[in-house]
Amino acid sequence: MTPAGSVDVALLSDEEIPTCFQVLSKSFGHDAPFVDVYFPVHDTLSGQEQGSKRLTVWKQTSEDSTFLKAVTRTGHGDQERIVGFAIWTYMKEAPPAELTKAENVEEVWPDGNDREFMTRLWRSYVIPRTQVIEESCGKGVYVLELLAVHPDCQCLGAGTALVEWGTKAADEHGLKAVVEGTPVARRLYEKCGLRATIEEMQFDVGEEFIGRRKPELIFMTRDPQS
Repeated sequence: MTPAGSVDVALLSDEEIPTCFQVLSKSFGHDAPFVDVYFPVHDTLSGQEQGSKRLTVWKQTSEDSTFLKAVTRTGHGDQERIVGFAIWTYMKEAPPAELTKAENVEEVWPDGNDREFMTRLWRSYVIPRTQVIEESCGKGVYVLELLAVHPDCQCLGAGTALVEWGTKAADEHGLKAVVEGTPVARRLYEKCGLRATIEEMQFDVGEEFIGRRKPELIFMTRDPQS
């Protein structure tokens, strides 16, 4: 049992995904361009329904992805509250460079311009991750694919606990851990031993999208600790 005020990390159930998606939306707001594009209108009912559906399908179809929740207890009857969640993936093969191989692009991005913009972002997004996977010589890496902590609960240690779950797993298997992190989360990742190898990821979206906000992401890695 988790004492009131402390944080515990546990596996996430399918039924809890909608709650976690709401945490994701509140955590990032509209301050993370990649999240805004990857999860369209995530702060609306329709956007949260679609986002929750996509995460559920991902959870049910990927044996190498671990969906985690960070929980605390309110002290009122020890009722559990989800304050954060994360997705760690053990990745041995590089992600597809074409978004159509990873998502139902026409359903998620019905607008053609939005779809093309996300497609171009994705091609650039996966380049650093692909490189470290190829450099692992077949061993693979642990990738922190999503991390979100409710804005009202960001001083409880939930983010640290969720990150350290994955770095510990990576250490146990002698593998590198990686994340495409936002500048806001950089301090947390550095606290957990990750270091920037690319200070500012580059996104080649073409001149026609020059007016759109591009993600500000740092590619960070952590070598396994013995």
